[in-house]
Amino acid sequence: MVLLQDLSEHLQIDDPEERQIISSVSWEQYEAVLADLGDSPVYHVTFLDGTLEIMSPSRRHEVRAENIGRLLEAYLEETRMRFWGLGSTTFRRAANRGGTEPDKSYSLGTEKEFPDLAIEVIVSSGGVDKLEPDFDSCQYI
Repeated sequence: MVLLQDLSEHLQIDDPEERQIISSVSWEQYEAVLADLGDSPVYHVTFLDGTLEIMSPSRRHEVRAENIGRLLEAYLEETRMRFWGLGSTTFRRAANRGGTEPDKSYSLGTEKEFPDLAIEVIVSSGGVDKLEPDFDSCQYI
């Protein structure tokens, strides 16, 4: 009989979240990486002050992001708040020297260039501090 703890540990070993962090990256190099990757759903790319993070989310990561998104959408529908789901669209600003691809993002009330709310699921520690950048006061949860 497989214990729940054993199953959890087994899934974590078989479902790693892969992350590469590179420092001293220019804005132009970041833009080139984004162009090379295109709209790939396989990688999430974050850039902040010369640090580039390329992450391949695990299944656990994606399941948690989807569940949180569904709960938020159910709440927004129940309260009759207009919203636009922007998914994991890449948001970037050269002036802020930052760019990110949240797991889920939403414009509330009216559709906007930058979301009002972004969801970022953190399964493992390390990486770029994604709560630091201020993309037009977008709120991260």
